[in-house]
Amino acid sequence: MIGDLKILTERVGGYLMTLMSLSLTRVKRMFRADINHYQPETSTSEERFSDMSDDNTFHPLVQQKSNSWKYMEENAGNSKRETARPEAEKRERTLGSKLELRKKLIQRRRWLVNVKFFMALSGIVFMVIENELFYSDTYEKGDVVSLFLKSMTSISTLLLLVTICVYYHTGMEIRMVDGGVDDPLVVTPVSMWFMLVAELIVCAIHPFPGDINIALATVKDIKVASSVDRILSVLMMFRLYIIGNFMVVHSRLLTDPSTQSIGAMSTVRINPFFVFKCAMSKHPWFVISCIMLSMYVVSVWAMRTCELYFTKTTDLTSFMWLAAMTFLTIGYGDLTPHTHCGHLVAIVTGLMGLGSCALLVAVLARRLEQSRSERYVYNFLTRIHLQNKRKCAAANVVKLVLRIWICHRKYGSGSSLTLLNWKLRNAVRTMRMARASLAEIDGTSIGLIEISQMITRINGAMDVMLTSQNKVCQQLRQIEKQMTKLKVKTTYQRPDI
Repeated sequence: MIGDLKILTERVGGYLMTLMSLSLTRVKRMFRADINHYQPETSTSEERFSDMSDDNTFHPLVQQKSNSWKYMEENAGNSKRETARPEAEKRERTLGSKLELRKKLIQRRRWLVNVKFFMALSGIVFMVIENELFYSDTYEKGDVVSLFLKSMTSISTLLLLVTICVYYHTGMEIRMVDGGVDDPLVVTPVSMWFMLVAELIVCAIHPFPGDINIALATVKDIKVASSVDRILSVLMMFRLYIIGNFMVVHSRLLTDPSTQSIGAMSTVRINPFFVFKCAMSKHPWFVISCIMLSMYVVSVWAMRTCELYFTKTTDLTSFMWLAAMTFLTIGYGDLTPHTHCGHLVAIVTGLMGLGSCALLVAVLARRLEQSRSERYVYNFLTRIHLQNKRKCAAANVVKLVLRIWICHRKYGSGSSLTLLNWKLRNAVRTMRMARASLAEIDGTSIGLIEISQMITRINGAMDVMLTSQNKVCQQLRQIEKQMTKLKVKTTYQRPDI
């Protein structure tokens, strides 16, 4: 065994010495080539002939070009080519190569989003498993199982941070290809650097291996030594935003090349917010249900994690009730959080509930709003009803005026005449109100679509009129030409007197 180790170490040492000698030789050649490249050639023809003489035993009669000179020439040529490489690449870079490179970069970014999604969820899964096993008194903090799960969480977090950096670097390369520049700082805004730093900070938070206890005060100023893992575990849930990024990147609106082309030609930016609005307009109930359910589940787990280290209560229904009352902004007050961490989770839960309820109300209002065809039908039926009402009121006015005149001729003044005057005033008021309602409907039923249609009709009518006018003008010119020809003929055919 010892002899085999000696042989192995001798072989490894020999390989290392060979590599070191080759690297030193390479460095010497590069150094000599750089020096000779910047030094002018001072040797004269006599020195060359003296070197090529028979007395000089170190040089042959036929001078051969050595490898060093070859390397010098290659190095000089490479230095010249390197200086002109960016300009040549810019000239040779065509539209097709840019589109192909951009397609490859977009595919790489999509793959990096998949890696981000997997690493973020794997870290959250390991963290949740470690916390749930601790809640069930399976082990204590600092055991082998806890250290293993936390180490896996740390490894997934490290890979997630590296993937985020590569993702932003790929985004910079896409911006460089779109802008046609070679400097990433030119096309990278300051907001992108802030987003990178913020994303790295958010995704770097996770429970570290080991058992770290700190003294925390509750709402009632009771000092309790608790593990810092509960705070880090709750803050780790903020990396769930990567799920939305994953869904947006794999959306058909971003993967379809035609969408990108239309977005490039128009002023509409195809970004995640555009994809979210399209999803809300196409499947509003499904999107809102998924958002509300995911927020509620995360808030229940976060509230339970914050309070369980202090209360030691494993009843899940109480935390579900507390999270539901906070999420729906009801707040009966029968259950309250006992820690500052629970208060923070309750505040975030209330804000998420307000946002979700606002989205729900907006979707309901848009669904209850009449469509264009429904509004047309409603206005048409209302107009018919008001026209009939106005006609009936006008007929009543004429009828009541005749009855009042007959009653005044026969009986003069009396109670019957007073009643007829009251009915006449009501009929006139009804007729005026119907006419005002018709005018209001006619004013509100005209929108931008109707105006555009009216303008289109007017333009069509004007085109027809211009065409007919041009035809009339041509016919008039032809008539004038015929009249001129007839006048000329009559002039030549007139007999001399």
